[in-house]
Amino acid sequence: MKKTLILLALMCVIAGLASAQNILHYWNFNTGTPATDTNWPQNIPANTGTGQISYTFSEAWSFTGTNINGVDGETNGGSFCPRGGVDMVNNGQHFTITAPTTGMENIFISYATRKTSTGFATQEVLYTTDGSNWISKETLSLAGFENNWVASQVFTIDFSEIPAVNNNASFAVRIKLDGSSSAVGNNRFDNLKIIGSTQGGVAMPTFNPPAGAYTQPVNVTINSTTPGATIRYTLDGSEPTTSSSVYSTPISISNTTTVKAKAWADGLNPSMTATAAYMFPVVVENLSQLRAQNPDNSTLYHVTGNAILTFKQSNRNQKYVQDAGAAVLIDDQPGVITSNYQIGDAIQGITGKLSMYFETLQFLPTLDPGPAVSSGNYIHVPTVTVSQLNGDIGFNNYQSRLVLINDVSFTSPSGNYTTNPAVSYDISDPTGAMTFRTAFYDADYINTPMHTGSFSVRGLISHFQSTAQITPRMLTDFNPVSNTDEVQSPAQVALIGNFPNPFNPQTTIQFQMQTPAPAAIEIFNQKGQVVKNFDIQQAQQGMNSLVWNGLDNNGSAVSSGVYFFRLKSGSYSSTKKMVLMK
Repeated sequence: MKKTLILLALMCVIAGLASAQNILHYWNFNTGTPATDTNWPQNIPANTGTGQISYTFSEAWSFTGTNINGVDGETNGGSFCPRGGVDMVNNGQHFTITAPTTGMENIFISYATRKTSTGFATQEVLYTTDGSNWISKETLSLAGFENNWVASQVFTIDFSEIPAVNNNASFAVRIKLDGSSSAVGNNRFDNLKIIGSTQGGVAMPTFNPPAGAYTQPVNVTINSTTPGATIRYTLDGSEPTTSSSVYSTPISISNTTTVKAKAWADGLNPSMTATAAYMFPVVVENLSQLRAQNPDNSTLYHVTGNAILTFKQSNRNQKYVQDAGAAVLIDDQPGVITSNYQIGDAIQGITGKLSMYFETLQFLPTLDPGPAVSSGNYIHVPTVTVSQLNGDIGFNNYQSRLVLINDVSFTSPSGNYTTNPAVSYDISDPTGAMTFRTAFYDADYINTPMHTGSFSVRGLISHFQSTAQITPRMLTDFNPVSNTDEVQSPAQVALIGNFPNPFNPQTTIQFQMQTPAPAAIEIFNQKGQVVKNFDIQQAQQGMNSLVWNGLDNNGSAVSSGVYFFRLKSGSYSSTKKMVLMK
């Protein structure tokens, strides 16, 4: 079985769906956004289409939005944010989306969402086909949702199997919120899409395997459910026409390629164009190998090993990551990585391009790696001298890495640390001199007194004109508590992963236990809904394995797609992704 990188995030699935169908109505909440602590004016018109949103909440404000589930080039603007209200008066209230589907069928609704810890716990979806009678479709749970915009926190509601929704000028959806436990508890909504295909047309082609990043060549099949349909395709990103190649046998793809397909049949309108991008990055095992590659800003690279987050800042969404041998600065100005990470989180499978910014090697991500594979990881911080830092000619040993220097002092300490713009100070140890730079504008030591005398300092290393610079992340980086144990202690619990991945029909999940203890495995779908539970009364010491056969808790086979599996044992929790391909 061909091995696939685990990079098929829900965001890619939704983007593929949207590109293959028409966006009938779309709200990005970036237009007419209300001022702080002010309700959205009713009704809220769609940015695309004739749809309208109205609401019954006493408080429906706007906060920072996201580009998740957005259209190409989407920017972070506002969002739609109902709040609990005084005495939780908004529990059970709703907002209504009027969304005519005239001339269209195969209707889907999708949107990004998030919740605060005291926000609404459920979102009930109702719909009407006559403008007056409301039918409950499903209730969506926000259990486990973060108070952050996360790629996996996208709900998709499928109306494609309800004939009355098609070609209906009276179609509307109502989303009722409940379960808030404070006045300020809230849910946020952004990039709400209603999409469909032309009624009476040929069924849109589908691809197997789906779009994504792969390490080995794939044979792509294309299908349309319309009997007798002729599928034509292109491999250069151009729009298929009646002169394009006719699909008849699987297409072998071994290089980064965008496939577009369209289907024709007698007496029917042509299908919408389906698009799938297949990527084949250069695979490296760790950050040392990554730093040895060519920073041409075009070659795609994928790091199979884990990288530990040492620092992040809102400026350009930058993240510093390192492993046992090297480090790299992730520069993510477009906000490609939407997963939320904390210092000490292990990130697996970063994918992107390399470029040079003056003397700094930067990693430009092209995909969101998804949730952290573990948290609270030990960060090895090497103790170095100024001479070693200045002698790192290739910048590969310490650049962007968190290091510790002992017995340093400022040449002329005076007043407080200042920044914005960044300020450079002369600093030295017995081996040489270098620059101390306040490059992180919101660091908690800014506007505090400069350190005098000799001290120890941790910081991230950069270079300017071949001279090393150090920038501490926070006040606790000065005179840090000594840690002479350079060896990482073995983890009490560790989620190893699953194999094979992708899989069909079953896969084996493995996890490590240092001592016997209860454990639980949850498998949930792209909507965050749990499909299968495994409760293990007493997991054994050492390696544990369990097999999932692709059935849910009711014994029914689940559909193809991306799934997440979470291990919980005591205070430990870790989540990974897997792909079921039928």
